[in-house]
Amino acid sequence: MIDRTIMLAIVSVLFGTWAYAADCNNGGRYEVMNDGTVQDCRTGLIWLKDANCTDSLGLPGIDKSGGSLDWYDALKWVAALHSGHCGLSDNSEAGFWRLPTITEWMAMIASANKQYFAAPSLTNAAGTAKWATNGDAFDNVQSADFYWSSTRCALQELCAWSVDFVNGGAFTNPKVIDICVWPVRGGQSGEFGNVIIQ
Repeated sequence: MIDRTIMLAIVSVLFGTWAYAADCNNGGRYEVMNDGTVQDCRTGLIWLKDANCTDSLGLPGIDKSGGSLDWYDALKWVAALHSGHCGLSDNSEAGFWRLPTITEWMAMIASANKQYFAAPSLTNAAGTAKWATNGDAFDNVQSADFYWSSTRCALQELCAWSVDFVNGGAFTNPKVIDICVWPVRGGQSGEFGNVIIQ
């Protein structure tokens, strides 16, 4: 497990020089797209607006009524997400959505951590205060829970990385436990400041 201080230092170095896109939410952090999605103005990633959608998806249908899934079902559930579910009207199709990587998670919460926001480690749409209200920019954020990433543990096949929204840390969890799932799309390749993600 990586110490939280070390992880924050890495994220600060990697993502500290990113500037918000001036044409995105008037220079704010997140822009609500009015189709069930939210654009991260810093990374360009598209997040599901509902941070805890409980729709059943996939075949034969992964039941997410409890709000959380094990890592294996989380991968299948996000891959099955498409327009018409979870408040989406973005014309997305199955296969467009995925779990965020741990690097993408740390980029999302780096600003909140820098401002000492906790429970949740997430900013509002402007990026100036802690997220506290549904609609600014997200809904149903589970402020006292973990969220899965797609990143596997390097030395242990039975675990994967997750982010803790209580304190903004990155932790490993066994893939068989149920934790929250928040889909993202876009990204996975490109240049962000001095960082190249492939």
